[in-house]
Amino acid sequence: MKKKTTILTGFLGAGKTTFLNHLITNKTDVKYAIIENEIREQNIDNDLIIRSSDDIVELKNGCLCCSLNDSLYEILSELYHRKDDFDELIIEATGITDPASIAEHFLIHPDVKKTFKLVNTICIIDAEIVEDWLDETEEARKQIAFSDVLLIGKTDLVSPSYVDTLIAILKGINPLAQMFIKSDEGEYPKIFPASQKSLYLSNKTVESEHHHHDDLCNHHHDICDQDHKYHGYKTHSHTDIVTCSFVYDKTFDMQKLHYRLMVLLNVQSKGLYRIKDIVYTDNPNEKLVVQSVGKRLSIQEIPGTTEESKTSKFVFIGRNLKPDGFLISLKQSVNTAVTVEI
Repeated sequence: MKKKTTILTGFLGAGKTTFLNHLITNKTDVKYAIIENEIREQNIDNDLIIRSSDDIVELKNGCLCCSLNDSLYEILSELYHRKDDFDELIIEATGITDPASIAEHFLIHPDVKKTFKLVNTICIIDAEIVEDWLDETEEARKQIAFSDVLLIGKTDLVSPSYVDTLIAILKGINPLAQMFIKSDEGEYPKIFPASQKSLYLSNKTVESEHHHHDDLCNHHHDICDQDHKYHGYKTHSHTDIVTCSFVYDKTFDMQKLHYRLMVLLNVQSKGLYRIKDIVYTDNPNEKLVVQSVGKRLSIQEIPGTTEESKTSKFVFIGRNLKPDGFLISLKQSVNTAVTVEI
């Protein structure tokens, strides 16, 4: 069985290690293997460590902790040989790391994919200073845009009204992510599997605004004149960060789509933070998840049925994105005439 893997990201001082310590001390039914950037700097509390052997540190509850001093692939290879010693893997990234560079190993490398399954990228958010991060650093934007789960902490340091504002900002940057809030009492909520349909706040479900409809003709009149089958796209923005979403009710030619998306990745490599798509092809029951990791694409098949509607969904997140190029690329990749809804 593949080992479930979680990437833990978030900017400097956000509270990643506090959350990690919470997991390994409270979730005693799970033995974790933990990869940290610098175990020698004692990111794991001293009272949790019981012995060290080379670069593997054993914790009191039997979890293992590794130092990311060498290549990640070498560490994963070593953990593979000790796979019976742990249940799940957690990688705590540095505060300035783009999580896509870590996820690439799990989504692209065939040997790693055989043993490990990336199930979540969790970004820890410091409510007090996150807007400063977003205004000043490219890394913070990429961390939020790439993550499946956003966990907001330090809300006791800001007003309740600002928390609502922050939620709207984060939803604008990454409408695909689930969102959680750490309570003022310091209690962590249960992290659910990533979902594109709901937003979780303090164990209450709030409907995501991701599927609300905007009229493309109001924004791009010329495109609508050329092809009225395009009804709409959706954008959210904070400073210069934009999300463009498209939904098609027809299938796609994967060879053409792969080529077009790779062109977009290379042309807009610095500004395109995330591609995440659900794509149907003409092959019976074929349903694919297509997502970007750096300048590469990961394509994975997920279960589909003949009864479900062939609705392909595309989301692009990045800096100063314009929908025109995406519309043209998607139109050139579709198998048949399409209708688009958001």
